[in-house]
Amino acid sequence: MSNDIVNKNEVKTVEQAVEIIPTLKKTKFTSSVDLDVVLNLKEKQLKESIRGSVELPHTFGADKKVVVLCDASKVAEAKKAGAVAAGLEDVAEQLMDGKLEFDVVVATPDVMPKIVKLGKVLGPKGLMPNPKNGTISDNIAKMVESFKGGKLGFKMEQGQGVIRGKVGSVDMKPEDLSENIIAYLKGIVNESKKLSSSPLKKVILTTTMGSGIKLDINDIMSKI
Repeated sequence: MSNDIVNKNEVKTVEQAVEIIPTLKKTKFTSSVDLDVVLNLKEKQLKESIRGSVELPHTFGADKKVVVLCDASKVAEAKKAGAVAAGLEDVAEQLMDGKLEFDVVVATPDVMPKIVKLGKVLGPKGLMPNPKNGTISDNIAKMVESFKGGKLGFKMEQGQGVIRGKVGSVDMKPEDLSENIIAYLKGIVNESKKLSSSPLKKVILTTTMGSGIKLDINDIMSKI
């Protein structure tokens, strides 16, 4: 099977797409599988904030690096749950200076007024703790364990009506990848249907540096 099987004007069901995906690999490392979701919104709705989180049924890749912003009394709990760093002033300073490697930043509600300045660094990347995507809670252990596992946050790019995110890797079982794709899209649909009764305009499945596959919207909606 060659890359010629991908016709840019042809749509595929999720099942067809995940069978094709491994043939599109163009890297020596294990490529990620990504979704580009274009939302069906009116011009004025592009200023709206659409964000949330979803628990994927199947994990992939390495555990995510989770940073916890909390007071000193909760640092031990955070680290026991698997946080790569936990604390307040010192951790916030490292984040401001770009001295921490991380995938997700979570926080307890009581410290939010103290970390406003981080919005300048984390905000543009969509990584500022926010209750909408499950990154603010007093249950530190649950937050850390969820994000280290299969929990993913998503956010619409302001003014563009597009959401991009990783949903798996090319070496996953096709049925597991299918379930991740549907779970991720279900989360987006549930969050964006407040603005549109048919929120999905276009969904493209891609691999790292690979070709894109246009997914059948009707097929997706029948599975959600």
